[in-house]
Amino acid sequence: MGRACPLCNGLTKRREVCACGAMMEDAGPVADYYGSYSPYFNLSFEEPVCRHLFRCPACGREECVTVPLQNL
Repeated sequence: MGRACPLCNGLTKRREVCACGAMMEDAGPVADYYGSYSPYFNLSFEEPVCRHLFRCPACGREECVTVPLQNL
């Protein structure tokens, strides 16, 4: 049985509200910003989570949100 991020795979959406009151946008997994193979790097020995970067279109604030992986 494998694990997958529900946000990366379009199974759910997450709504985050910025401190300024605007809705933040999901900018994808933080691992995507580190390199081409980084999304697969931590699956075997770290927490079963996917960290997503959320950005506020109004003020530019960024926030890292931890999303638990789900069993398929």
